[in-house]
Order: sequence, then structure tokens, then C-alpha cells
Amino acid sequence: MKLEEAKRTRIIKNAFLSLLLYALPIVLMFATFYITGQRPWEKQETQHKWHSATKNKNVNTQPQSND
Repeated sequence: MKLEEAKRTRIIKNAFLSLLLYALPIVLMFATFYITGQRPWEKQETQHKWHSATKNKNVNTQPQSND
């Protein structure tokens, strides 16, 4: 079964458009990192310390009374 030339062209055009829309957020994210100089993957240790500090804050160390 052979596709008509118009349908073939439309399918190819839609495929490229879909790939562009899929890749656009990723490209914009890396462009933002490049322009601003941010490197969030290098700050993992700082985030981990903050996370463990907030985790310990919620721990109740006082014994509960049984009334």
C-alpha cells in the first residue's frame, strides 16, 4: 500500500513538530543553566543537609503521657 505524497509529507512534518515540542523544554532548561551559570547538580550536598535538618525538626523527643 502506497501513501499519497501529501499524506507522507504531512506525517513527516508532524513527526518533526512532535520531536521539537518534546525537546524544547529540555533545550530551554540547559540554555537557562548556561546563561545564569547555575549548576543545580553540584548543590546536592547542601540540599541533603537541609533535608536532614528539617527531618530531625519534626521528631518528637518528649515522652507522651498516658492519661
